[in-house]
Amino acid sequence: MMMNSELLIDLFERKDKKRRKILYEQYADLLLTSLSAFYVAEMISVELGMPGLVTADDVRYCRFYFRSKQTQRASIPIKSERLLPSSAPEPRTHRTHQCNVKDPSALRWSDPDTMNMQDNIIRKTKFGKKDET
Repeated sequence: MMMNSELLIDLFERKDKKRRKILYEQYADLLLTSLSAFYVAEMISVELGMPGLVTADDVRYCRFYFRSKQTQRASIPIKSERLLPSSAPEPRTHRTHQCNVKDPSALRWSDPDTMNMQDNIIRKTKFGKKDET
């Protein structure tokens, strides 16, 4: 650990691009705690023997960029077999209504400018003219 801490101190003093990644690799357990970023930065700096070396911004950077990579890797299940049988139903889409029209030219679109006022109020669309009041 002594060699790694000396390397980390040197990288932080030089403002090297990889300093935060190595910081995360060495102190991932401490960085991912629910403690405040200021407190974690102070703890790491004291452990390295150089107060003020690691800042709260370094801790926030590590939490933002490296935590998401760890959770993405952990959430991907590794399966060698297919879980769904071949007769499984088609997956549902986010749509609640699907249009099953074979001929798209047969569709009739409403025009809010030609509809009477009552029908226009009932059918609000994003394409309708906005009232300028």
